[in-house]
Amino acid sequence: MKKRILVFLGVINCFFAVYAQGEIDLQPKVFYRNEWSVAFMLNSNGWGANYRYGKRIDAANKRLFEIDFAYMKHPKEAKSYSTIKSGSKYVDGKKNLAFDFRFAYGKQHEIFRKHDVGGIAIRYFYNFGPSVVLLKPVYYSVANLESIPGQAGYYVVERPEPEKYNPAWQNGTVRIVGRASFFKGFDKMNAVPGAFAKLGVNFEYSKQDRIIHALEVGMIAEGFTGKIEILDFTYTGPGQTKIAKNQQFFLTMFVCYRLGRIVDPYEVKKKKQRTKEISY
Repeated sequence: MKKRILVFLGVINCFFAVYAQGEIDLQPKVFYRNEWSVAFMLNSNGWGANYRYGKRIDAANKRLFEIDFAYMKHPKEAKSYSTIKSGSKYVDGKKNLAFDFRFAYGKQHEIFRKHDVGGIAIRYFYNFGPSVVLLKPVYYSVANLESIPGQAGYYVVERPEPEKYNPAWQNGTVRIVGRASFFKGFDKMNAVPGAFAKLGVNFEYSKQDRIIHALEVGMIAEGFTGKIEILDFTYTGPGQTKIAKNQQFFLTMFVCYRLGRIVDPYEVKKKKQRTKEISY
């Protein structure tokens, strides 16, 4: 994942070098510039999405209100193939799916303003707030290996109902057939509260004054009241011992693409007043 982010940053650098040559911007400007936007994020430990509302403080600063959603992955996740059902794949030791929700307040400061149509505005931003991870148990279809009396072989007996992951399966006579339905286990979810802080840089390059197209890079520091149990196994094999260590604190790198719109609050207020007058 980290290699993918480095490649993405290299592409951003090349993109800006080509894009930064523009023409004079003659569009009418919005002075009171509130904004809303959504973003699609690629994180060093997964992926996610973001909603942001920015309220103007002055010409260079905005107050930010954000909601993040992120799907978290464990760095030791690895695909395994079922020995019972051909083509069936699952993540070895996957105990829970982790869904991270963050609620943030922060600020954005513009350090370089666009002066032409093809220009780039550069801003830094920071925010912080509470977060909560919802852990949904992963269910599997499993089978027992029953010994054949008087013979060295085994036969397979599949259990009638999917079951939550059990680390004892690793060294027993139980074999995973495959993942059960994604929707099974939502009634067994657990919440782990925490808090986070985010710091990033925003490169806004839209050619339209009222539209936002931006790329962002940054990092998130996050901590929880307990460990985020995504994997659960201790495997001891010939010449190797593999242990899944779950984390309580995270330092995550991210890149994202942001799309949104500039909103003039006075223009919105005038539209509401005109609507009221028409209704009367």
